[in-house]
Amino acid sequence: MYTRELTVLPSDASCQGSIKLRSLLDYFQDTAELAVMDIEGSATELAAKGYAWVLTKYEIDFTGRLPVIDEKFFIHTFHDPSHGYNTLRVFQVESQNGTPVVYAKTSWLLLDLAAGRPVKAIAHIPGISERDTESINPEFKEIAESENVIQETERHVKFHELDYNSHVNNAVYFEWIFDETPVDFITHELKSVYASFRSGAKFNEKVMISISKSESQENTFMYKIMRENVKKPGANFMCVWKLKKEE
Repeated sequence: MYTRELTVLPSDASCQGSIKLRSLLDYFQDTAELAVMDIEGSATELAAKGYAWVLTKYEIDFTGRLPVIDEKFFIHTFHDPSHGYNTLRVFQVESQNGTPVVYAKTSWLLLDLAAGRPVKAIAHIPGISERDTESINPEFKEIAESENVIQETERHVKFHELDYNSHVNNAVYFEWIFDETPVDFITHELKSVYASFRSGAKFNEKVMISISKSESQENTFMYKIMRENVKKPGANFMCVWKLKKEE
């Protein structure tokens, strides 16, 4: 297991003092890269070899109080490349005193850039199965189908929302749906987030974010992100919200 100690910087804190969701996800992504830097190299070195990682699924459960500005916390991560084309990675966030506060599970594909198709990481990255590996359950929660749409928002992809692969960074999608959710952020906080990614939007592309509220699950919203002239959703999300506990 790879462990990284961090401190919530002022630029990563929300107006309520706790770490922003996008900043936390950026920390996850950077920690994953650092964990395998000496195995596969940096993102640029991996791309020079003709490969890139593509995120396909994400599950996040918030189990405790998020770290706040100037507070130290730990991110632990390990991976499991033994699921065919899928490499799974878990992130666990602990407070300074060791209390678990966030659990996240992700699924990735290693893409052969020249062929434009996924390949098995075990066969193409020597040593990936030799360190910081633990068995990870390959099952991900199914994202419920959108029900009655209550809100639709159109937007164009901005330049600063792109990542090194020239697609919208995965953390940006979470920020989009977070901002569009019709709940009171003062009184509510995230309990769980589930995401499935199919294709990435590009610079200046128009996307439509459709939001539905579950009729069977309390404080649960489903989101569909449609790219212009693409029939299938580029990404699907489901978020479960809860009332904040009084301090």
